[in-house]
Amino acid sequence: MTRRLKAFLSLLIALLLLLLIALAGRLFWRGAQSEKPGEITQVTRQTANDCDLNKAPCRVELPGGGVLTAELAPRPLVVLQPLTARLTLQDIPAESAQLTFFGIDMDMPFDPTPLQEIAPGQFIGQVSLPVCVTGPMRWRAEFSIIRQRRQRIIEFLFYSQ
Repeated sequence: MTRRLKAFLSLLIALLLLLLIALAGRLFWRGAQSEKPGEITQVTRQTANDCDLNKAPCRVELPGGGVLTAELAPRPLVVLQPLTARLTLQDIPAESAQLTFFGIDMDMPFDPTPLQEIAPGQFIGQVSLPVCVTGPMRWRAEFSIIRQRRQRIIEFLFYSQ
């Protein structure tokens, strides 16, 4: 082999090694970014069709065990009025909980409201239904329970006044 050919092959090998290192670094960086601390990695959803939060607290037995009781008060639920959201969990461990409202007939998601834990399994927060139309409106309330980067969502459908 000539010196020129050896130099060319050495340069080619060095460039290939740099390319492999860059690709490995990119894959590592992507993997490190895909699971950020606190990021939710699994979501399960359940709809409680047989209960109306505008009439009474709703009690739901969850698959796998545990009971969730959700309540919005005072009733009847009226837009732009302060409401107290209560969430009680029995045999369901949770690190945090939140409530998000969605307008059903109008695509209107609203920012989640964090619920404060006041005792083990007892969460509370102050919320209000925003106004967007006059008259009754259909809503979906999503109570989210978060534990070990897993989110469990229990949703309730109701009408506001």
